[in-house]
Amino acid sequence: MSRIRLFFALLPLLLMTGCWSKVEIDEQTFIFALYIDQGDTPDKVEVTISSPLPNRLMSGQQAGSGAANGKPYAMISKQGTSIPQALMLIQRDLTRKINFGHTRVVTVGRQYAENGIKDMLSWMQREPTFHISAIVNTAPGKAREIAELTPVYEQMPAEVMLKMSMQKAMLATSVKQCLIAEASGQGVATNYLSMGVMKMASENEKAEQWAGIQGVALYNNDKLTGVLPSAEGRAIAWALGRLGRQVYTLSWDNGQSKANILFNHLTSKKSVRMGPDGPRFTLTLTGDGELVHKRDPMHRDENEMKAILEQKLREKIEKQLKIAFAKTREAGSDVLQLGMLLEWNYPKFFGKKKENWSDYYKNDLDIEFRCEINVKQIGIQF
Repeated sequence: MSRIRLFFALLPLLLMTGCWSKVEIDEQTFIFALYIDQGDTPDKVEVTISSPLPNRLMSGQQAGSGAANGKPYAMISKQGTSIPQALMLIQRDLTRKINFGHTRVVTVGRQYAENGIKDMLSWMQREPTFHISAIVNTAPGKAREIAELTPVYEQMPAEVMLKMSMQKAMLATSVKQCLIAEASGQGVATNYLSMGVMKMASENEKAEQWAGIQGVALYNNDKLTGVLPSAEGRAIAWALGRLGRQVYTLSWDNGQSKANILFNHLTSKKSVRMGPDGPRFTLTLTGDGELVHKRDPMHRDENEMKAILEQKLREKIEKQLKIAFAKTREAGSDVLQLGMLLEWNYPKFFGKKKENWSDYYKNDLDIEFRCEINVKQIGIQF
């Protein structure tokens, strides 16, 4: 009995062996964002990393360009024949080991995206420390230019891009979703960013770089094939079920009557049924909105106003959705992944079309759009 007690007393000591392969925190460079661009030559890729500088991340320090001790983050760029080689060249000039455990945003430049992001996705899939939940965005020019924005409300540009995506104003496409689309031969859509210069009161009215979201980038076979503007991009985001709180503005009676409807709950549903002429898809958008502002010189009653608003909203949203879908067909990008839906329900038919699915999607796909809108609080005056 005493030996058994002694064994259990010594057992915890066997578990206190320490971490033989540990790397101290102060020996690592945590990469918050990656920016991937086409290199100076067709066989080169430019990789830019953005990481915080711990010695400058002091409490109360302003993150913008006016910080007394400089910016609290660093950016380093290198070019190589591949992403791993470019990262190796960056690592060679650093005093700390690169760590991708905190990377949450990846931005690709337009030229690189048009040439194809397959190599980038392949590296991300194989890098053990990289999170495939990281958000992917597309820049209109060079991705590195996005990193030069002034983070007014945050400490780093990477935080601005991440939180902007998480607001669900448009999309928040992850690396995982890109990998699934590539493996299944379907399309995928990401936020298409904008870049500009504007005067900022927080920076003493100095003109600073400012970034935002101007639409949606369409990918097919891992290549950028088209871009949707904001209105159509919002319709696609709604169809994908990724759109958050939104305000729609209506105007009629030659501009005399106006209304703003706030949607807090937006959902979508897609289905497919096989008919004598082939599969027919149905895409349904559903939204519950509240009237937050109206101008009605006609003084219509609640029932009449409700009918007008819901009808005009249906017409506006269906029109935007049809235009957006037509542009995805021109780009050959099945961003709604209707091919996967068809494969789940009718695998034999999809098997016949799989090799030429992009052409079938462009020319022969039959789809019906529906919009179910409910507007509340019609009688409240503002």
